[in-house]
Formats: sequence, structure tokens, C-alpha cells
Amino acid sequence: MSAPAGRAPRAVFFDLDDTIFDHARATRVALAAVRDTEPAFAGWSLDELDRRHRLVLEAWHQEVLAGRATIDQARVARFGELIVAAGGPDDGDRASTLAAAYRSVYTTTWFTVPGAIALVEAIRARDIAVAIVTNNVLVEQQLKLDRCGLTSLRPTLVTSEEIGQQKPAAAIFQAALDRVGVTADEAVMVGDAWATDIEGARRAGIRPVWLNRFRQRSPDTTVAELRTFEPLEQALAVVVRSSPIRAEGKGQGSEGRG
Repeated sequence: MSAPAGRAPRAVFFDLDDTIFDHARATRVALAAVRDTEPAFAGWSLDELDRRHRLVLEAWHQEVLAGRATIDQARVARFGELIVAAGGPDDGDRASTLAAAYRSVYTTTWFTVPGAIALVEAIRARDIAVAIVTNNVLVEQQLKLDRCGLTSLRPTLVTSEEIGQQKPAAAIFQAALDRVGVTADEAVMVGDAWATDIEGARRAGIRPVWLNRFRQRSPDTTVAELRTFEPLEQALAVVVRSSPIRAEGKGQGSEGRG
């Protein structure tokens, strides 16, 4: 059973990509830059390139998590697939050049989701433990925490690479519970991905809060929902006080993956 409404948690878990770190925004900026340099992409709008890139990114991300490809190999492979899909040549050198250009822009346009840092700070100020529970490799996710200014807040970082299991598997949530020393009914999980963050948390007995920045239809309206982390007081009420209300806030935040 998850924590009852009104009971403050002892720990709050956050997904990282597109919950704390604005992966979607950084990706879109980087794709816009490479689109301008690759003739094969001229026939695609940025929206279409973004859509196709998300599909191949997710497929190759799974290969990385399974240990069948390195991050660098996956980056080159996905741009090779995109060039061919757009009608360009199967050119490994060109794919490698695009992957490097994309990475260069991507890592210099890192932003946090608006309000995320203030929310984490407010939670830590209440002596509530914070953990980042993420499907990715340790080095990449630690770099994001460092560059986004989260390291000083000392969140516990739990990655699927370390645990050998991905969300929604219960094992990764249990590892987070064990590391911060709480039980499932004392924790809350905040994340943007319904299948991994929300369903995974519920199966582990952890109360979920869905960050729905892009106003998708909720598969279950009994799940607490945030569409933004701003204003802070309203977001904090939903997360810490276990309120079932939806926080509409002032908007969606930035344009904008876990």
C-alpha cells in the first residue's frame, strides 16, 4: 500500500530525463543545429526529425542499457539510420560527424525543467531524502546532475546500469528504498513516463506523481498529476502532502525522455 493522503513522505524519488533535466529541450536545439548541416534532412520539418529521432534514440538506448552497444556506437548508429531514412547515403563517416555535432550542441544546451531545482531544494529543506531513479548509465546521469547544479543537493543516484534492472522493474525502486532507508509506503515517485515511472512505482507500492508537462490524457485520473513545478507551493503540496489534486500552475514550462 502506498502512503495515505495527508501523510508526508520520508523520501521523494525523481526520474531524471524530462523530469529534472530538460532532455527534450536540449535534444530539439541540437537537432535543429544538425538539420541545418545535413542535406538529407531538408525534406523533414524539425518536428518530423524530432519524432523520428525519438524513435531511434529509444531503440538504441535499449541496446546501450543491455550492454550490446556503447553510447558512442549508439549515437553514430542512430544518425546513420536517420540519414538513410531521409534518403541520404549509408555513410558511416557522415553519421559520425553528425553524431559529434549533435553531442557538442546537446551538452552545451542543458537546462533543468522549470521549477525542478527549487522543488528539490524545498524537499531537502524539510529533511526528506531525495533520490534520482533513472534508466541510463551512471557516468552520463552523474554528468547531468553536476552540470544542472544538483550535486550540491546530494541526491542519491540510482541507475539501471548499476542495478541491472530498468524501470518499471521493482528491483530498481527497491534499491532506491534500501539506499535511503525507507519503506515503500514512506516514499513518493515523481516522473514523466507513465509506463516506467508511474506504473513501476505503483507496482513497487510507492505513491506516484505524474509530471504531465505536455498535457497528455491521463490513463488513470486517480494518480496525482502536475503539469508544471511552478508555483513551488502548489507543486510541493502535491508531492509532499500527498494531495490528490492536479496542479495546473502557470503553464507548461519549457518546450520539451526517463
